[in-house]
Amino acid sequence: MFVVDDTYILIGSANINQRSMDGCRDTEIAIGCYQTNTNNTNEIQAYRLSLWYEHTGGKITADDLSSSEPESLECVRGLRTIGEQMWEIYSGDKVVDMLGIHLVAYPISVTGDGAVEEVGDGCFPDTKTLVKGKRSKMFPPVLTT
Repeated sequence: MFVVDDTYILIGSANINQRSMDGCRDTEIAIGCYQTNTNNTNEIQAYRLSLWYEHTGGKITADDLSSSEPESLECVRGLRTIGEQMWEIYSGDKVVDMLGIHLVAYPISVTGDGAVEEVGDGCFPDTKTLVKGKRSKMFPPVLTT
């Protein structure tokens, strides 16, 4: 799912890459909808807010100022804080209830010069799966992008 400026939404299995969007390689299905704010109603914004409410366990509601301005630094920091708190619970040694929150930060950090670094040991909890992944030795990049 992809929501842009509360006016456009893309829902489906199509990935945003050449392989999926080319139209002659992968079988994909998606729907895109566009809506401007008419009569003070915006179903795309309402849908985004309902998803945020569900995924944050009700911590972000339609009444929050930051939720009406998702591009604001306040909103980004708020969502990031929730995600980081949930990552700490998810990656911890104890099994702890995540309080109905379904938002977990991806375990990376981006340095000031744009380098991507793993958080922790570079693997997802309870697995040896690499956070950043690696190139396949068997398949060419054109098959895995």
